[in-house]
Amino acid sequence: MWFRAERRSDDMRVLSLVVSMMLVAGTATAQQDPPPEAAGDLAEVMRGILFPNSNILFDAQSTDPGADADENASEGGASARFAGVYTGWEQVENAAIALAESANLITLPGRTCENGEPVPIDQDNWKQWTQELREAGEIAYRAALNKSQDEVIDATNYVAEACSNCHGTYRDSYSDPPKERCVP
Repeated sequence: MWFRAERRSDDMRVLSLVVSMMLVAGTATAQQDPPPEAAGDLAEVMRGILFPNSNILFDAQSTDPGADADENASEGGASARFAGVYTGWEQVENAAIALAESANLITLPGRTCENGEPVPIDQDNWKQWTQELREAGEIAYRAALNKSQDEVIDATNYVAEACSNCHGTYRDSYSDPPKERCVP
């Protein structure tokens, strides 16, 4: 009889441990953050993140990010306009990271195009071109870390190609302002 009571006690401890683990696992699952949601449409992300940051990279082709801010101020490009916040190579690094990370933003489920159509995130060409955008941003970032204007100039070729590939299929025109069609 004593053996049975001890055995039941062990069984209860094991059962109690299993139930506790299930409760903890359920609580952890319930406390997970919800998936990210798209806040703006694709055109807003393009105009707010990709366009200004790609222009900073393109500006670095002709305006030396390593030069004194006063030297660049007379140029009138993106570097001069925003020179008071982050300057020089740090600005180019930040712009490159913004492009690389924007590949994640433009592939969020639920994001729509300006015309209300869903962003074609399931299309093979969209996946390829967002990967190219990510890689172009990473190439530009490495160039900025190396503080090499020549490497940034080369990197902008990758940026321009990634943008052009996608725009050639998914953007209606190059009017001002451009309209997206988001369907091939």
